[in-house]
Amino acid sequence: MLFGKARRLVGGMAAASVLALAAVSPSYATYEAGLEAYKNGQYSQALDIWRRFAFAGDIRSKKILGDVYSGKPLEAARNAAAPLEELPVDNVQSLLWYTLAAYHDFSAYQLPTADEVNAQILAEARLTDIRFRMSSSDVTKAENLVAQTFEAGSPYDIYRLGEMYQKGAGVDKSNSKALQMYALAKERGVGEASAAYEFLEPLMTSNEIKLAKESVEDWQPPLPPEHTGKTRQQEELERLKRELEEIRMADALEAVSDIDVELVQRALNALGFRAGTVDNKLGPSTRDAIRRFQYSQVARDYEMTPEEKDAVVTGVLTPRQTVDLFADAAKAKHPMSQYVYGIMFVRGIGVEQDGQQAVKWLSDAANQNLAIAHYALGVVFRDGTTGLNEVAPDERQSAFHLARASALGYRPANDALRRLSFESTRDIQ
Repeated sequence: MLFGKARRLVGGMAAASVLALAAVSPSYATYEAGLEAYKNGQYSQALDIWRRFAFAGDIRSKKILGDVYSGKPLEAARNAAAPLEELPVDNVQSLLWYTLAAYHDFSAYQLPTADEVNAQILAEARLTDIRFRMSSSDVTKAENLVAQTFEAGSPYDIYRLGEMYQKGAGVDKSNSKALQMYALAKERGVGEASAAYEFLEPLMTSNEIKLAKESVEDWQPPLPPEHTGKTRQQEELERLKRELEEIRMADALEAVSDIDVELVQRALNALGFRAGTVDNKLGPSTRDAIRRFQYSQVARDYEMTPEEKDAVVTGVLTPRQTVDLFADAAKAKHPMSQYVYGIMFVRGIGVEQDGQQAVKWLSDAANQNLAIAHYALGVVFRDGTTGLNEVAPDERQSAFHLARASALGYRPANDALRRLSFESTRDIQ
């Protein structure tokens, strides 16, 4: 088995669900430390720093998190080093942080600096652009994260969320939810919430008021991330699992290159892309047939441009295209292709190992009296399989298929049959 190269998959960071509006003066050093890490290419470290201080009420950290997740180049880090880890664009996270920055409340702090006020203005200006590029479901996800963030905060955060619901600012407008938040904040001693509640209640219908009051009774503060999200250890284990799967699939696809040209020619002939003799040579006629097959794979893809389709039609099969070729020929009931496709599933060549799929395709080929397919089934039932849907050894089934392969003239089946160590073999013969 050839060894493929691993692709590093870097997932997005988990959404924040707690916003601490502690009365702490944001420190330039904290924000600048994240910026310095970013300039050095330490993106994950920079995000971790900014998130920590965004939770503590640093508006510039909130705004720059929105910038990073939106894919916006950072003006303050134009000469940043090449990243040690790439960060994918995440519009949900971007909208979350821009919203938290845009509706940041300075009243819990000392007078804001010009940079902090500017961060709020810029974050608010980005909201429309980010929403425009998102689907409705993703916008809803982001708004739910915003609501959860405020609900998990202080009583004053809950009051602020009520204002946002009442105005439709950062979240969908909802008087019922606004009244619910005001009631919760009022119970927790926020004086402004009492006045807001008294102002809003007369403007609502009796059903809206009833819904709000019922929601207050059922409300529970959101759990912190460690109880709802995945731990860093879980995320790291999942990342390693994805990497191992990528390595395994890369190895599997590389092994496809060992398939004989003769088998490729037979599959092309079976699908009508080629009508020449099978000579096991990758000559002009075979390349032309491959081009016809390649074009058939993308001909009805209306999202591809003509130029993109031309780039696919090369006359040389990629490992993935080779797998697709044998899959198509197998489904077209070509026995040799069914055999090859079954062996792919036995060994995990270009596909994930799957005993059930292996037996299915080898059986289809064997039912058309392909001797080598019977032999392969004999070996499968003799040794069993690994991977998905494992096939347990079955000596009787093994003897049957080896005997059929021998009867059809496949000589290696004779020796395999003699080596089976049970008496029922003679009965089947």
